[in-house]
Amino acid sequence: MAQSAQARNGSASVQDLEVQIDALKDDIAQIARTLGDLSAAKKNDMRDTVQNRAAALRDRGEATVAEMQSRGMEMGEQAADAVRRQPAAAMGIAVGLGFLVGLMTGRR
Repeated sequence: MAQSAQARNGSASVQDLEVQIDALKDDIAQIARTLGDLSAAKKNDMRDTVQNRAAALRDRGEATVAEMQSRGMEMGEQAADAVRRQPAAAMGIAVGLGFLVGLMTGRR
């Protein structure tokens, strides 16, 4: 009788271990699903962050380009006004710059 009780305890413990192993497998599968969900959520968050930063940089770049174009046009208008007010001085400056450029490129 002692042996049959011991055999039952042995088989009961094996069955208990099988149940526990199955429970562990289920827990591991659930952890894997949770980690997959977390990584997908993180990926989406990172993508959104990168897209937002890229949009902000693009907007800032476009604003800078618009400002530089405005300044360039303003400087061009100022130069045109200066030429209209003092055409002789403008012609003298242009001739002088042309002479200097000619000297610099002629030596090469």
